[in-house]
Amino acid sequence: MPGVSNSTVPAETDWLCEHCGYVLNGLNPGGRCPECGQPTDESARNLRKPPAWEDAAAGHIVARFLRTSAMVIFRTQAFYRSLQTRADRTQAKAFARIYWTIASILLAFAGYWHLDWSIDLHRKLTTPMTLLFIAAIAIVIYGSFILTTALAARLTNWEATYRGYRMPTTVVRRGLDYHAAHYLPVAIVATLTILAFHEFQLHNPQKAAEWGMRYLYVLSSEVIVSAGYLFMTYWTAMKNMMYASR
Repeated sequence: MPGVSNSTVPAETDWLCEHCGYVLNGLNPGGRCPECGQPTDESARNLRKPPAWEDAAAGHIVARFLRTSAMVIFRTQAFYRSLQTRADRTQAKAFARIYWTIASILLAFAGYWHLDWSIDLHRKLTTPMTLLFIAAIAIVIYGSFILTTALAARLTNWEATYRGYRMPTTVVRRGLDYHAAHYLPVAIVATLTILAFHEFQLHNPQKAAEWGMRYLYVLSSEVIVSAGYLFMTYWTAMKNMMYASR
């Protein structure tokens, strides 16, 4: 039928070449993939392990969190190339929630400061109302992270299944749990930009009025760059989990 893929998704028990996805079942260790010629040892299941965050023997929980975060953010490809994909998501979800919370709080303050620049919120809201307003924004942002992640996981699974890739939703969700760390640099850059202009406005209101349009251009550019960054890191994650057999 036109528009329908005839690709067969490999079984969960199949051993795949991590370079091309060829099924390596029955091949002896130390050989080469018949499809791409790469050593089969590079696709060994034992090369994929839980990250430091999930290894209680790897040190203090804070150290494990920071080590895993550094790997995800600065060595994305290496992290996902070694990530054990078929594992319980309990700790991975906790990792994601930490970053969703941090990013939500930062972006909530950024949103408040941006609105304050445009409609003088600080003149209209009392301190308790301001805190409630910021908390409400944070909750909405946190909820958007949950919904966006769920939608991305479902769409990724559908697309992969259509193309014959073995990417169960649970595996995709596990990858996206750790991808949540990439929201931090996005939130930090946006928050610092808005806070800097907010302070500039407070101390130089007349000059700030002249720079308002440039400020909006900078924010718009950051949105575009951030979207590209998040997609690029998402794609790096999925590409390096695509043929994982463990």
